[in-house]
Amino acid sequence: MLRLLDHNDKFYEAAYENQVRFLPKSERWWRTWPLWLINSGYPWTVRHNIPAGAIVVELGCAGGVRYFGQRYRMVGCDLSLSSLKKIEMYEQRIQADAAACIPLADNTVDAVVSSYFWEHIPPEVKPAILAECHRVLRPSGKIIFLYDVETENHLIRRYKQQDPLAYKRLFIEGDGHLGYESPAENLCVFEKAGFQVLKQSGMEKTWLQSPSVFKKLAEFKGMAQKLFEWARYLGQQPWFYLYTALLRLVDTVVCPWLPAKMARIEMVVLEKDAR
Repeated sequence: MLRLLDHNDKFYEAAYENQVRFLPKSERWWRTWPLWLINSGYPWTVRHNIPAGAIVVELGCAGGVRYFGQRYRMVGCDLSLSSLKKIEMYEQRIQADAAACIPLADNTVDAVVSSYFWEHIPPEVKPAILAECHRVLRPSGKIIFLYDVETENHLIRRYKQQDPLAYKRLFIEGDGHLGYESPAENLCVFEKAGFQVLKQSGMEKTWLQSPSVFKKLAEFKGMAQKLFEWARYLGQQPWFYLYTALLRLVDTVVCPWLPAKMARIEMVVLEKDAR
C-alpha cells in the first residue's frame, strides 16, 4: 500500500467501508446477472465497457468491489486508510488526494471508475481530478462514474421547497455532498476536460427512490411522514431484493423517456480522445 497523505481526513476516514462481495462463479450471463441489480448497475456497466485484464483505477473505492479484483488489475485510491486496508483483492492501494495527484505514469491506465464519489467533490476541484484522469488514461481510455445529482425530481423538489434548510442538512451536509450539480452541469465539466460522453443514464426519476432517500424524507414534516418511515424499510429483508429489482426495471424501462433533469442518480461512460 502506498501512502501519500501524512494525515487522515476528518470526515471520510472510516466513514465509507462498505464492500461489494458478490462474485459470480463464471462469466456466463446467468451467473453475472446480479451485477445488474447491485449498486444501480455500476459493476454491470463497468463489466460491459471494460475488458477483462484491464488496468483500472477506482477513485473513492471504500471497501472495494470483489468482482473487480477478480476481473481487472485494480488500483484502489481513497482518502481513508481504514477503507484501503479492507480491499486486499486489489493489486495496488493508494491513500491519496486524486485532485492533487493520481500517482501513476502518463497513459498507463485503461479506465477510471467510481461510485458515489463525484458528488463529494466541490465543483471547483472537479477539473483538477479530471485533468489527472485524462493524464493517466491511455488514448480511448474510459471513465465510468455513478453519482448523485442536483435533481428536479418532483418528489424531492417538493420537500426541498418546503424546507430548504432541512434539505441542505439531510441531503448535502449530512453526507458530505458538496459537489451536487445538475446532469447538464456535470456533462459540461466532462466535455471541457476533454472527454466524449458515450452514455448518460439518469435514474430514480420517479417517486420510486432508494430507501436511503425515504429515510431522509421521513424527517420532513407532513402527511406523508409515516409513509416514508415505512418505505425506508424497503432496503431490508424480506423486501430488499424485490424492491431493488423493481427500482432497476423502472430505471431501465421508464426513466430513459423522462427528462434528464429529473434524475437523482446518474451514470456516465466517458472516453478520452484517441489521439
